[in-house]
Formats: sequence, C-alpha cells, structure tokens
Amino acid sequence: MTDRRRPIITAAIIPARGGSIGIKDKNISNLGGRPLIEYALDFCHSTAEIDLVAVSTDSEAIKSVVLKAYPDTLIIDRPENLSGAFSTSEEALIHATKSIETDFNDLEKIVFVQATSPLTKSSDLSRLIKLLEDNDSACFYIDDYCVFLDLDEKSIAEPRLPRQKREPRKREVGNAWAFKKDTFLKYGTRLHGKIGMCKISDIQSLEIDEHDDLLLMNAVMSSKNWNQ
Repeated sequence: MTDRRRPIITAAIIPARGGSIGIKDKNISNLGGRPLIEYALDFCHSTAEIDLVAVSTDSEAIKSVVLKAYPDTLIIDRPENLSGAFSTSEEALIHATKSIETDFNDLEKIVFVQATSPLTKSSDLSRLIKLLEDNDSACFYIDDYCVFLDLDEKSIAEPRLPRQKREPRKREVGNAWAFKKDTFLKYGTRLHGKIGMCKISDIQSLEIDEHDDLLLMNAVMSSKNWNQ
C-alpha cells in the first residue's frame, strides 16, 4: 500500500487502457516472458527521483498484473469516457494528476511514462527529471538524418550530402515526458513553456504499437548486446 504520510514530490503516471487497436491487450502482451507493462514498472520504481508510481487504467486484468508485480503501485481507475480509442493521453493524465493531488498536495512534478517503450532505463528518467530544474517540461529525442518527402520537396531531387554532413533534426520520441504539475494543469498539454530536450539512443526509442514491433522488440531484448 502507498504510504500517504510521506511527501510525494514527483509522481510517474503510466496510462494503460485495456482496449488497443494494433495489438489486443497490448499493455500486458507477452514480451520476453513478461507482461509488457512490467518493464515500465521496473524502471519507474527503480528511479530514485520518483516518489510515487501510478497506473491509470480501466482494465481489471492490467490492475491484477500491476499489483502482482509491484503492490505499492497506486491504481487510478480511468473512467470509461476517457478510455476509448480516441481518448487522448492528456485527458487521462489530467484526471490522474488531479486524483493524485487530492491525496498528495505536495505534488510538484509528473513523469508521463509509456508502457510501450520497454528499453527505457531509470537513468534516462533521472536525466529527464533533472531538466525540470530549468524548464517547465521535457521530452526525449533522437537525432534524425532522414529525408522527409513531404517536407523536403525542394531538395529531394538534388544530390544528397553524406550522412555525416547533414544537419539532423531532433525527433521527439515516445518513451516519457516530464513536466511541472501546475503548468501542466494550466496548459493541458505535455510539452509547454520552456522545454528541455533529453537525447536517448535510437534503439531505446523503439515503441510497440503493431505486431511487427513486438517481433522486433523480442529480437532486440533477446540480444545480450543491445544496451552496450
């Protein structure tokens, strides 16, 4: 059980609705012999800067998996009207943040963690949270050297520069976001105000949305060298 007497300054929120379009029961699908969401629970609970880990869900099956792995996780019952295929993460986050705030009025920071990015490490979350010392919100990114056909129409027919000479774009990735509670509730969006950017490796940015992603992630995680 969560100790409601201790200060809760930073809370991690993992939204995990029961329905999913690409993969049935995606958040508890089998990855390396474990339910997918357990990986997010692992790195959230092992991050020193996080005082509370909460899962927002409408699924009894997900609740059971979460509490079996980490009984001290706070379960937030996600309302049916915020659990549909077209419900936004921000809607679920606002509901969860206000629910936590009801019991922990010293809450200052939120880390929005995706259950679908299992290669995130606790050290990555620590780096992300640290950016809130000088920013209102923060996100992970990777350097992207790709040519975007719908954005680079004037240059796609020109001779290409070697990759080493191209200027990469900073592409936001979906591992996690961090933001100050008060500014988040004011603006209602995960990135706002002064935004800090935290680089993560390309391989860690892999997300699971479709069956092919699950196959790829299983292959990556079965390799002993993926994180070296």
